[in-house]
Amino acid sequence: MSQWQRTIKKEVEYYGLGLFRGKEVTITLKPQPPDSGISFQRIDLKGSQPIPAHVTCLRNDLKRITLGRGEAEVEGIEHLMAAAAGLGITNLLVELTDNEMPAGDGSSKVFVELLKEGEVVEQQVTKNTFSLCEPLVVEEDTASIIALPFSEGLVLSHRLDFGKLSSLRQSFSLFITEEGSFKELFAARTFCLTNQIEEFQRLGLGKGVTEENSFLIDKEGLAITPIQRKPAALRYADEPVRHKVLDLLGDLYLTGVELKAKVFGIKSGHSLNVSMAKRLYGLMSREPSLKRQELKV
Repeated sequence: MSQWQRTIKKEVEYYGLGLFRGKEVTITLKPQPPDSGISFQRIDLKGSQPIPAHVTCLRNDLKRITLGRGEAEVEGIEHLMAAAAGLGITNLLVELTDNEMPAGDGSSKVFVELLKEGEVVEQQVTKNTFSLCEPLVVEEDTASIIALPFSEGLVLSHRLDFGKLSSLRQSFSLFITEEGSFKELFAARTFCLTNQIEEFQRLGLGKGVTEENSFLIDKEGLAITPIQRKPAALRYADEPVRHKVLDLLGDLYLTGVELKAKVFGIKSGHSLNVSMAKRLYGLMSREPSLKRQELKV
C-alpha cells in the first residue's frame, strides 16, 4: 500500500436501490483535502452535517452497518468502505439522497469501479497507520476474532462454519493489497441462509433483493437464487467466506486508519467486527500521532 493519503480527482455519481429497504438513492462521491477522512452526508435532510465513517458514529450493526449524527443516519456503508480500504482512499465525501447505500451487485465491485472512474490520486501527505503491538480477542458465543501483531501490512482470514452444512465450512485468507483485493475479494456478493428469511421479513428488510445482487444457501448447503429459488451461479466456489472477509475489511476501516495486523475471524459477522474495531480504536486513541483523527469524530 502507498504511504500517501488518497482521494479522487473528480466527482462521480451512481444511482440504485438499497438492498434492505429497496429505496431509490443517488450517491455522489466527492474529492476531499488531506486529513478530512471519509464521511457520509444526507443531502435530503436540510442542515444535516457529514457523518464520519468511524466507530464513534456507529448506530447499529444488525445485518449491516448504520452510522448516525444527530437525526441523520446512513446504513449499508460496509461495501463502499471495503472498496475504499482496498484502494487506499483516505479522504472522501459521499452524498446520499436517502438513508441507505445502493446495493449495486451485492459486493464492492460497483464501488471499486466508481472510485476508479473518479480517478484515484495521491495527496503527498502521509496517511495515518496503526501497527498492532499486542494480541486482541473478542468473542460472542461460538464466534470470535483474534488480532495479532504484523508490521508488514494487513492480513485478513475467516473461517465460515454453519455446522451440519459441510459445504459451508470454508476458510479464506488474503494479504490486503490493491491488486490482490480487486481480483480475489471485491466481487464476492452478500448471502444468507434460507432459514434466516423470516427474520429479515419480520424486520422489514430485504426489499431490494434481486436475483443478481445476492444468493441464498438452502438447508442442503446449496446456493440458490433468492426469488425463484433456482441454482445460483457463484462467482467463486467459496464466495460466502470471501464475502465475510470483504465485510471484515470494510468494518475494520471504521477505525479511520490503515491497520497493520493479522486478523482471524471465526464464524464472526458485523457485530464482532465492530467490537474488534472499537478495541483497536481504543488502542489507537492513545497514540499521539493519531490525535488528529480522534479529534475529528
